[in-house]
Amino acid sequence: MSFRSGLKVYRKNKSVPLVSSGDSTLDELLGGSGFHKDLVYLLYGDKKKTSNILLTTSVIAQKSFANGGLGEKIKVAYIDANNRFNPYNVSKFAVSQNLSPQKVLSNISIARAFTWDQMVELLENKLSKLEQVKVVLISGITTLFQSYEKQTFEDLLRAINGIKTILSKTKPLIVITAPLNEYSLYRPNGGKILSHFGSVLVMINEDERYCEYVLVQHPFLPENRLLKWKPRLPKRNLANTTKNMTLDCWF
Repeated sequence: MSFRSGLKVYRKNKSVPLVSSGDSTLDELLGGSGFHKDLVYLLYGDKKKTSNILLTTSVIAQKSFANGGLGEKIKVAYIDANNRFNPYNVSKFAVSQNLSPQKVLSNISIARAFTWDQMVELLENKLSKLEQVKVVLISGITTLFQSYEKQTFEDLLRAINGIKTILSKTKPLIVITAPLNEYSLYRPNGGKILSHFGSVLVMINEDERYCEYVLVQHPFLPENRLLKWKPRLPKRNLANTTKNMTLDCWF
């Protein structure tokens, strides 16, 4: 181990590619460009909103470097405990990004967990066996928490150690989502164990009139809060020709 100058660290951080989340408000909160590949992101709060961010990220990350992605043909690992992975929505968004839905879906390796034991097994033992993974997306890491007993938190530590294994192996972009703790208005389910693992913590809350984005922790950005106001009446997109299209029409 050796010392490096602060200027070299700054230049290295500036050269690391950034990946848009597909959510303009979140990108603005994160400094205007999106996810930094060398940081671990924890998004917690509204399940629908955080799940949609993972879906759009799984597509945008597959764009070329010149177009704001991590390179074509990269592999994405998607671990889903929220059961919200939707290939139709992924394909529809891929078309909007001028990407082939078939290629995008073929580059995503997805595993679903239906129990807490399955989630721990996937993260501790299965994830690190994937080859050439450049993006790891974990939807609802603590959604299936059984209880707040000691054993459950020990299982969470084992799961996080599994994530650290692939982090040291392929250095992927890692974005994790979690629900809000039922006994707290601002803490993720998983407590300090999960909070301390994330480099960047963002809380997202859905309200009747707006969606709230709160930057709780970031290594080089201050705490911040942004509101995305909702229109009073939903806009009717009469020109949306993809509304009634099936998945097969893109293949």
